[in-house]
Amino acid sequence: FPITRDIFKDIRFNMADAEGDGVPAGGAPMDINEALQEVLKTALIHDGLCRGIKEAAKALDKRQAHLCVLSNSVDEPMYAKLIEALCAEHRINLLKVDDSKKLGEWAGLCKLDRDGKARKVSACGVVVVKDYGKETPALDVVREYFKSR
Repeated sequence: FPITRDIFKDIRFNMADAEGDGVPAGGAPMDINEALQEVLKTALIHDGLCRGIKEAAKALDKRQAHLCVLSNSVDEPMYAKLIEALCAEHRINLLKVDDSKKLGEWAGLCKLDRDGKARKVSACGVVVVKDYGKETPALDVVREYFKSR
């Protein structure tokens, strides 16, 4: 079988995605969802994400988490209560998003086709950031969001 360059090429992240300048091409400042997506992508590159209830609960309980992102579309109410209680107890910033599929895509729980489009996206109820990876303008936007709340 022929071996192509595509096997060795990681199409998940190109440098333009990972090193965003905090301002989209239109020149307007990024909103919290765009900033969160970039922060999660950077943390994923640096192996700083915990995805799912078990990993998230462990990281929150050990106080290793910097940020927690919870989906509003989880089926089990005790799931959300546990995460909210752990975040409140350990004073960890909690951000809620609407869609589990979108959170799963942001956390890297998907397959990507040749064009970089997400396929076979798995839903994810909670994501915890243990390591931001590096300081980015998107991280500053997220921090400012929590300071203003």
